[in-house]
Amino acid sequence: MKEFNWSKATKPPLEEYFPADKLDRARYAIFLSRLLAQEGFDKSKPDDEQKKNYVLNLNAEWGAGKTYFLKRWSRELIVDFPVVYIDAWQQDYSDDPFLTVIAGIIKQLQRQAKFNITIPKSAVSMFKAVAPAIAQGLTKKISGIDLDELHTLLFSDEEIEDDQKQNSNKLTGSDFSPAVKALAQNLIKDHEAKNKSVEVIKAKLADWVNKFEEQEDKSLPIFIFIDELDRCRPSYAVEMLETIKHIFDVKGIVFVVATDTEQLQHTIKSIYGEGFDAKVYLGRFFNSRYSLKRPALKDFLSVHSDTTKFETAYLESKNIELLPRTENPETALANISVVLDAFQVSARTAIQITERITAIIVNLPNGKKVDVLVLAILFCIHEKDHPLYEEIINGRFKRTIENDKGETRSISINNFLKQNIMEENLTAELIYFIDPLLYTNAFYLNNMRTIKNRYDKGKYSIKLTSFIDNIFCGLFTNKVSSLIPLVSPKSDSITRLESAEKSLAEGNVRSPRKDGMTIQWLKYIYIKDEYEKLTKEQYRDFIELSSPLDYMGDS
Repeated sequence: MKEFNWSKATKPPLEEYFPADKLDRARYAIFLSRLLAQEGFDKSKPDDEQKKNYVLNLNAEWGAGKTYFLKRWSRELIVDFPVVYIDAWQQDYSDDPFLTVIAGIIKQLQRQAKFNITIPKSAVSMFKAVAPAIAQGLTKKISGIDLDELHTLLFSDEEIEDDQKQNSNKLTGSDFSPAVKALAQNLIKDHEAKNKSVEVIKAKLADWVNKFEEQEDKSLPIFIFIDELDRCRPSYAVEMLETIKHIFDVKGIVFVVATDTEQLQHTIKSIYGEGFDAKVYLGRFFNSRYSLKRPALKDFLSVHSDTTKFETAYLESKNIELLPRTENPETALANISVVLDAFQVSARTAIQITERITAIIVNLPNGKKVDVLVLAILFCIHEKDHPLYEEIINGRFKRTIENDKGETRSISINNFLKQNIMEENLTAELIYFIDPLLYTNAFYLNNMRTIKNRYDKGKYSIKLTSFIDNIFCGLFTNKVSSLIPLVSPKSDSITRLESAEKSLAEGNVRSPRKDGMTIQWLKYIYIKDEYEKLTKEQYRDFIELSSPLDYMGDS
């Protein structure tokens, strides 16, 4: 089997456009293709054992790119294999999942087969519901009766046992009209006809498998992809699984059913009750499960977010400024993802927060600015612990911690936040692009002297823990001077900006552009560009105006 190259976007004449694979999914498609091709049709086995029916559950949480993966994978396979792709969610208005699947199979295989693909009309029609006109005479008692119980409708009053007559929940002769008995007989006949139809259709599917085996440009097995099952109506999703298990268990056909399996389990429980073991139930339908791991959040955001709002050209066109300044939108999203990873938000919440930040950027008036990372932290706290958010945003944070001796002491905002963040996330780096000469050619040193700005432009980094300590918490404490470098000027006339410049002037320009140096630059930029003037009230307005915006998913 050939290798798949998804590194670039597709070009015409393909029926559907696929962007470049940013989540490195192609290698998973290659692995599964080889596995399933072997499971569905193994030439190394005896002739009567070569073909096998196989059902794979492709499991991935929301936003992990299941649909992109399945569609692009199916377009690769269709070159060498018979392939059918069915979007179950688009078809769940149908009352019968069987008709959805068989219609998709016939329609798509007709375009790939060099032989006739048809099913007797009578076989398919047997799966349609009984005419509503017949059912008009049914009472509420009868309307929910199971097919296996319909035989009771065929017996006279004398044939019903005494204990059944005494049970108020059982039907009596008075409930039965000639129309009801006719319906019962028709339903039983219909049930028998359906069983015969299943056998006819299975035989047809097996015949197509054999003919595709002989077709020179196609190899076995037949791949049938079922997508978006977890988004369907609960009853439809369950019926679809039953259909695949009991009707389409034909050797030489491989099913790939893509789901957010955890969500699908909730769907099943909504039908059978919370105490129902949905995990065991699903195990009946699948030979195996393959879980696509959650992609790196920065890659995930680049796929699902509007990156244009972080581009320099857009910001300049609106005359607005953001911190961190970055060379490209990808770095901006990577910075946001550092924060989101630290607070362990879900994929959906990550998208929601990024969309809300984008909405804030769009709504910034001409000449305004905002620190995106401060917004990201506030949004995370807002989503994870709303009472804590209220305390911080209103300047009323006050928490205590107990030591091993049972003694309590106050804990600062920064230490409180960091105690629930893993070390690897705290030390993750945020990237700023800083061009020092855009700010000043010379730094204040003292009242008699300035010194030339010799700092290089480029990437400056700061650990998340340092950002929380020095920038974020400085905004939401009552320590107004927390963003000001701690210097001891001899003159009372020195300004806060001059104080920040003095710290930079005395810094080592040859040291790596990391943590300590970046902190000094950020403190300077906060004063120079007036980010410090953004108040708690303004940040609260940003958060509360955009929080009602919920991301509903890609259309």
